[in-house]
Amino acid sequence: MQKIRTSIDTFVVSRDKEAVTHLFPGLFPAGRQAEWSEQNRTLTFSIHPTNNKLALTVAGKQPRESIKRDIQSFEQDQSVTICGLASVPDERVSFVNDTHAVFVELQSIMDKSAVGVEGVLRVSGLYREAILKQIRVLQESGVDGDFIKEEIETFQSIHGIWQLLEIMYLTTNTPGPCTSVVSPYMKWLNANFTTQLVEDGRRIAEGSPTADELAKRDGLWEYLKKLALRGHVSALANMLERLAPSQQISTSAAHWVRSVSQSAKRMPIGSNEETSGSFRIRWKQWSEEQKDIAKSISELLKDGSTDAEDLALQALLIISDIMSGNVDTISAESEYWQDILGAIMLYSEPTAQVDRLPKLVGAVIEQYESSDFTDLDRALVALLSHDLPEFLILCSRIDLWLSAHIADLMDHIGILSICRRVFLLDPREHYLLALGEAYIGHEDLWRVGLDYLGLIGTRTGSSVMEEYVVRLPLDSDRKAEQVLRVCDTFKLARARDRIHRQLGRQKWDCGRLGAAIGHFAQVADTASIGLICDQLWREYLDSGKLTYGSVIDSVISTGVEHDRLQFLVKYRDFHESYRAGEYVESGKIILSILLSEIAPPYAVADLLVDTIPLLENDVLVFSSEDTFELMRCAESLASSPEASPRGSSGNGELGIFNIACSRNLARAFVMS
Repeated sequence: MQKIRTSIDTFVVSRDKEAVTHLFPGLFPAGRQAEWSEQNRTLTFSIHPTNNKLALTVAGKQPRESIKRDIQSFEQDQSVTICGLASVPDERVSFVNDTHAVFVELQSIMDKSAVGVEGVLRVSGLYREAILKQIRVLQESGVDGDFIKEEIETFQSIHGIWQLLEIMYLTTNTPGPCTSVVSPYMKWLNANFTTQLVEDGRRIAEGSPTADELAKRDGLWEYLKKLALRGHVSALANMLERLAPSQQISTSAAHWVRSVSQSAKRMPIGSNEETSGSFRIRWKQWSEEQKDIAKSISELLKDGSTDAEDLALQALLIISDIMSGNVDTISAESEYWQDILGAIMLYSEPTAQVDRLPKLVGAVIEQYESSDFTDLDRALVALLSHDLPEFLILCSRIDLWLSAHIADLMDHIGILSICRRVFLLDPREHYLLALGEAYIGHEDLWRVGLDYLGLIGTRTGSSVMEEYVVRLPLDSDRKAEQVLRVCDTFKLARARDRIHRQLGRQKWDCGRLGAAIGHFAQVADTASIGLICDQLWREYLDSGKLTYGSVIDSVISTGVEHDRLQFLVKYRDFHESYRAGEYVESGKIILSILLSEIAPPYAVADLLVDTIPLLENDVLVFSSEDTFELMRCAESLASSPEASPRGSSGNGELGIFNIACSRNLARAFVMS
């Protein structure tokens, strides 16, 4: 197999895959495409920047006015079709949410402290649980079709890759003297590359057959050879022990059935209490025993003392050859190259460490052509060979979710630095950006997509996230609140301000003035708040009714402070006091409004006119000092272009105000 050369050009997420989208019903009647095209028709579309939707409509190839002949009209000419382009299949939504939670937890624990290999291994296990759950959901969906089959195969590949990476860089790195990769590898092999072992075992053992019945079962010896290849030595020994008394096999075969069974039971098993040296001595003795058994059976078949066609002896020879580590026999009997690697390690190098894998897998794959390998095979070979840059590229060909999360896990393990020295782009950042962008366009996963962008933890991730956040359609108050929480969580101050201004304008256009003021207050947009207050004041002038009370109360309760808001609140209090007959109190309120200068200049004239009933009241409301202040306000207003109060007779009303002030001043002097 020719080694694939790693190159920068291949380090991309495939975005140009051909996609076929069918509209049903179509934009024009089936079978009339040629006629439709001849009538100066074409299709035009506009793609939404964030939500994976496009608007498709019929358009003219040329302007209608430039065509001399009559053009037929179609009903579709007046319609716009909104098409959704699914970036994430519905069947994956639950899986994406589950693994997003695991991803967030992993970033959280890694930020807090050094959690060690055990902590990362625990989180890796959560990922694998989610992957296995997704496989079960797809298998139990009851839906037939190529898509479901492809999804199942994809997730099975994802699980196989993930678990092998976990074994090589986490499981064998946990504290303890036994760090051999062989036992975890065999468990991985049996879990991810299933054969018919389980089904064959149930069929052969069905009904608790006698030894003679067992010997007659179809596929018995093939099943026993598979047990030896996959390292199920205890099951092999038990099955041979049950078979030994059978009269359906020759006496010689029965003898060697017992010998192989007893020898299999004696296969050494390592433990944390035993030193590697002691284990190797025991293993060498057992391996020599297997070679002696194989040699004896081979000689028996050759010397003519027994039937050379004895199927039982032939199978026993293969089994003993496998357990003695005979590479040729292992290769001939194996279905997958992974079987060959597993059997060689199990029976020839049972204490092999992870750093031994590149040499072993290199020897195995020499037997295959490059064309025999799938992307999964190539990814596994690259991983076993410690070619991590090539491994990441191949993962991206299998699935974007895999490459993004594998790169993240590799970063936390501390092995991604190898890839960073090869690629111009940071692999973790690159794949997580691509994954987050894919999710943002989904109606149910946009929040997940933003988390992936935000948790990259780089300036690029934050910048891309900010660009997406300010362009998300805020089609509900709940979504707007979620987007603002995202900005607060990831400290996107500029995006937060833009969104508040955007929401403020939206609420203003919808007539929700209180909500609009609240949003503008969050970004200290005093100009917009002032304009809304001016609108409320104008509405009062036009209608003569104070209808803004509920709006102002809702804003003030949130702690928003603004001169125009204070003016409207105090002006409302003035009217309420006046209606209640509390003239002195109402006089104090309106005087405080004028003296504090919180009222806009154009409202001062109206406020002065509002004091006329109080100046003419039977009760002395304003003292001489108060009256002088009112007259001073009127004098400063004389040169202002906004001096006239509401109504067409503004100057006359101010004249009445001046007379009322003179009378009140005289009355105040007399009473004092």
